[in-house]
Amino acid sequence: MSSQKISQLTAITTVASGDYFPIVRASGTTNQRVEDGVLDARYTLAASGVAAQSTANTALASGNAALIVGGDALASGSAALIDSAAALASGNAALVDLTGKVSKAGDLVSGTLIVDAQSFGVVSSAVTSGVILLDFSANNNFDITLEGNSTLAPSVVPSGGQSGAIYLRQDGTGSRTLAYSGGWAFSNGTAPTLTTTASGTDLLAYYAASPNSIVATLIAAVSGV
Repeated sequence: MSSQKISQLTAITTVASGDYFPIVRASGTTNQRVEDGVLDARYTLAASGVAAQSTANTALASGNAALIVGGDALASGSAALIDSAAALASGNAALVDLTGKVSKAGDLVSGTLIVDAQSFGVVSSAVTSGVILLDFSANNNFDITLEGNSTLAPSVVPSGGQSGAIYLRQDGTGSRTLAYSGGWAFSNGTAPTLTTTASGTDLLAYYAASPNSIVATLIAAVSGV
């Protein structure tokens, strides 16, 4: 007998020796059996399905392993969080240490300060005449070219212990004079006389004994500057 689909078989009403399963819906009177090859093929398909299920179980086992690896990854992440907490604690400690640091905006150094490289301040320059106001809170050193007779006075007084220098230059005309106001003190109480030649240069070095006492001396006729 050739292979047939189950839907094409005639119903079996009585099971005889040698008949094969499956038995189909009763309809008719002729005993009929299904060819070996048909059932063998179906059993093969079933086996294939079981094998597929077996493969799926293997995949599930692999998935479980992945979950275990995922657990390791989570543990690693947790460890990283712990390390981050330690790093944060370290960072906080560093922030606490900042209380012992000198602020670059200005601070008091109570101990010895040793500078083993170049240290300098910005020089404030101006070409002017009349009342020349020096802001000692902003600069220590000044470079002034006189365009006319002038008076030197602090707009902001220096701090006690502050020191620096002031270049006093004549313009191309020369003969400019300079008076002093606001706590200046000179040797023998006499203000120095400037070099009056055109483009002549003097250097006024000062030391603030106190905010109201600026002790100064003039180095006259400095050349090459």
